[in-house]
Amino acid sequence: MKQSERACIFRIVSDLIKADAIIDTREIEKLDAIKEKFSIKNEDEIIGSSLTLAEAVKTFLGIANKLQDELITTFNSIAMSDNFCAREEALLLMALHLCMNPVFDSESKIVSIDTSSISVDPTQILYVESDFDNDINWEINEKFREITSEARLAGFDFVYLPQIAAHYRAIPENEFLKRSGFLYPKASKDKLETVVNQLYALSTSEFCKDQLAGKLGIKEFSAVSPSLMIKIGDSFVGEKKVSNFLLVELDNNVLDIIRNILDIFSEYYQNSRLNYLKEKKGRFIFTGLYKQIFDLYMLRKGIKSTVVVDVYRETIRFPEAEIKLEKLHRREKALYALFLLETRSGGINFSKPDTPRQLEKYERRISAVQEKYKMIYKKFGGDPQKAPNLAIPEIRLPMIALIKKQLKNCGDVLFHVDDYIIQRNIFGNYCVGIHPSFCCCSGADANEIYKLSDSEEWQKIAAL
Repeated sequence: MKQSERACIFRIVSDLIKADAIIDTREIEKLDAIKEKFSIKNEDEIIGSSLTLAEAVKTFLGIANKLQDELITTFNSIAMSDNFCAREEALLLMALHLCMNPVFDSESKIVSIDTSSISVDPTQILYVESDFDNDINWEINEKFREITSEARLAGFDFVYLPQIAAHYRAIPENEFLKRSGFLYPKASKDKLETVVNQLYALSTSEFCKDQLAGKLGIKEFSAVSPSLMIKIGDSFVGEKKVSNFLLVELDNNVLDIIRNILDIFSEYYQNSRLNYLKEKKGRFIFTGLYKQIFDLYMLRKGIKSTVVVDVYRETIRFPEAEIKLEKLHRREKALYALFLLETRSGGINFSKPDTPRQLEKYERRISAVQEKYKMIYKKFGGDPQKAPNLAIPEIRLPMIALIKKQLKNCGDVLFHVDDYIIQRNIFGNYCVGIHPSFCCCSGADANEIYKLSDSEEWQKIAAL
């Protein structure tokens, strides 16, 4: 057996022993027997402790059935060595069984991710998808009561985000805002209104891509097939705590798959407590995934925000993220506003051509760019005749670098901050990566926000 395989066995076995937070003498005795059986050395243990559970389990997928059966038997024996299988151990055994010895065609896998920004409840089965699947969503809606009942009998809550959104939409907006303000007293009114509107429109695909993948940086959810997700425990990888989840892909037989999963779980653990979160009118649930969803949307991290050029207050701000660009002179603010304006047309190319004919055309274009810049510079309170000359690289490039530096400081808050940065694309054009619909301006009233493409005043500048 390879050292990598021995290390993976130790990772899985150690997670099983630690699962219920109780280390029994009989478990240690069983561990010694397993180490002897597979010739696991101290070096293997050190390597194993640096692996995630997902990496360890993946190593044994596709190996000979005989070895898989032997490993499953070994893992069962360590969990039952104290003559009791705790719920935490049962979750892990269920996941190992489904991944290494599947009982149906759907693919199962374990993902290990950092969830330090949010707590995830191990009593919930969450439906996830990065793209809307009409057939599976129809099946879930048709059999929602049956699916929910099956899950509750096994001690789980089935969480289907469209149902949560419907529950939120049943709450009048003024009541929703009042309760949200009570729960998050430090949040501004604008932030609360934004979050409430997002929760009214909550969808599974948006939650997976924008919140789990975008905000928490869990890349597995940027392109996840329709699946059931169950938390199966936590591990320490080195000194870092990671959470482990089972993902089971779905086909149209959602109810049958859930029953199969829960039947395997019941082989290891007999539930004696019903999980029951009752949604009804006048009741605002703030526990489990309901709270976690709220926390995620309130989290000032990975926020997709518009960029608002606010010349009345001489700022460039990101309203959804509740931040603004700091430590920039009007020359940089005007330059960034210019690139936001020019993004729709593909950006600005400052490369000087070689031929006289092209050079003449280039100079006319750069002259127009400079005129646009002067007009924007004036909007920010500057003298247009003193606006920096953008045609000179030694002037232009340090300004772009400073804008980049200040945007990078917003990296913990903004979603994919690189999209907001002025960069040179493959065509040699300098532009920002966000969609033009995110490039906005405001009126005298800071709350009056318009797309730059819809502003007559800004489009006159763009047309020069």
